[in-house]
Amino acid sequence: MVKIKKAKWIIALGVLALALSACGNSNATLTPPPTRAVTQTPWIMYVPVTTTPEPTNLPLLPTAEAKTTTIPTRAPTRATVVAKPTVVPTKPVVASVAKPTAAPACNYGTVTLREPEDNAERHTKEVDVGGDTFRFIWDPPESLLGSTDSTVGYQLNIVSKRPSFSNGTTIYISNNTFLNSSPPKLFILDKPAVSTLAAGADVNVTWNVSIVKTTGGFNESDPTIRPPGLVTCGSPSPTRTINLKVF
Repeated sequence: MVKIKKAKWIIALGVLALALSACGNSNATLTPPPTRAVTQTPWIMYVPVTTTPEPTNLPLLPTAEAKTTTIPTRAPTRATVVAKPTVVPTKPVVASVAKPTAAPACNYGTVTLREPEDNAERHTKEVDVGGDTFRFIWDPPESLLGSTDSTVGYQLNIVSKRPSFSNGTTIYISNNTFLNSSPPKLFILDKPAVSTLAAGADVNVTWNVSIVKTTGGFNESDPTIRPPGLVTCGSPSPTRTINLKVF
C-alpha cells in the first residue's frame, strides 16, 4: 500500500508539470506540424522518495502464555468419625457347682440265670392249648439269700417276636415267694400262656430278670400286676432266647 501511494504522487506531480508548461506557451503561434521545430526541451521533476524496506522476517505475534489454574483443595468441613471398637460384654464366669450324685434307691446286684439255657427249644400246639411249660430258674445274689424284705423282688421280662408279630408278658414276684416256692427258686409259665406267646406259629422268645423294689409290695394272686413305686435295683441279667415251635 505504501508503494502504490508513492507512485500516485509521482504521476500527479508529472501531470501538474506538463499542465504548467502548456499554460506558459498558450499565446505563442502554433507552427504547423510538418514545419514545427523543437524550441524547448521538456523536463521531468524528480521527487526523491524514501522507502522503508520491509523486514525480511515477519515479526512474531506475541505468544499467549498458558496459565495453569490451580484448584484449591477444599478442606473437609465434617470431622472424620473414628469407628469405635465393638465392646463385647463379658459375662462373669459362674463357677460350676457339682451337683451331688443321688444315691441309687437300691442296688442288690444281678441274678444268675439257670434255666432255660440259651437257644433252648420248646413246643406248643398250633391250635388249642397243649405242649410244654416254661420253667424259669435263676440264682439271687448273695445279698438277697434268706431276705425277708417283702418290698424286694424280681421282674421277669418275656417277649415273643417274628416278622409282623410281637407278644409278651411281664411277671412280678417277691424275693420271699421265689425263695419259698416248691421247688425253691423256680417260676413256671403255664401251657395257656406259652400258647399265647406262639399264637399258632413258630416264634423266638427272649427273656431276662431284673431285681426291683416297690413301695407297696407285690400282688401274690396275680403276678402280672405292676406293683406301685417300682424301681430297678442293679443291672438286668443277660438276655436268653427260647425257640418255640408249634405242632
